Amino acid sequence: MSTNSNDTSALSVNKSDPRQIALEAHRDYYAKGGYDTRRLVWTLDQFLPDLQNRAVLEIGCGDGAMLELLTQRGALVQGMDASSSGVAECKKKGLAAQCSDVSTDGVPFPSHSFDVVISLETFEHLMNPYYALQEVRRALKPGGRLICSIPNPLTGHPYLYPGLFEYRNFHKFLRQGGFAISRVLPWEWAPRETVLPSSLRNVPLLRSRLIAGGLRKLIEKASLSVGVFPAFCYWLWTFDCHKSDASPDQFERVSLSTMPLSKQHF
Repeated sequence: MSTNSNDTSALSVNKSDPRQIALEAHRDYYAKGGYDTRRLVWTLDQFLPDLQNRAVLEIGCGDGAMLELLTQRGALVQGMDASSSGVAECKKKGLAAQCSDVSTDGVPFPSHSFDVVISLETFEHLMNPYYALQEVRRALKPGGRLICSIPNPLTGHPYLYPGLFEYRNFHKFLRQGGFAISRVLPWEWAPRETVLPSSLRNVPLLRSRLIAGGLRKLIEKASLSVGVFPAFCYWLWTFDCHKSDASPDQFERVSLSTMPLSKQHF
């Protein structure tokens, strides 16, 4: 298993190799800089206030902004990212990170290595999110936590697997992948016009702060009052998950229920 090579000079040799495609596509992702750290700080404050001596892996560590925050809070950190430009920045900062695509390389650490895995806005970039999720589960200690966020499709984010990243579907994906979801918290508002039918979003008056913004707040409050999470109101969602005791059997179950003459046939 190749896990820490930063050499992308040969990536154009085989465009049919999923690993090469991923590393080449993300090679220069962080060449022009990184993202604002406000949300990273918010994520740690909300989900991981006590990290002293906890083993933490960040998948999609980018240029190391989160790894730095984790280190400052006493965590024992490792990072991985498919972007060689991002990993190069991590190494300049003295952070432990390697250029690796979790979709094809898996998690390049032994089973039960980490107390926490963090993956923020990364799963929507992966060629094989199911395999990646199972690798995360393998690398977590029993009862370990996955802190995972994805963007709201209504914001216009492009996807390899569009349906998977609708709130309800991704929620189910995590659960059937062997994780128990403790809570979900939103980050900031989605563009207010996304609460309107697509045919009305170009009407200036309807997409105004007064109408669309007021409607969004009304929907949010009404939904929360009856225990419904109004996912479409928010820019992205962060899931706090725990590795469940029962091993997921989804892959085998799909095979058994679809094979000819199966007694478990759907």
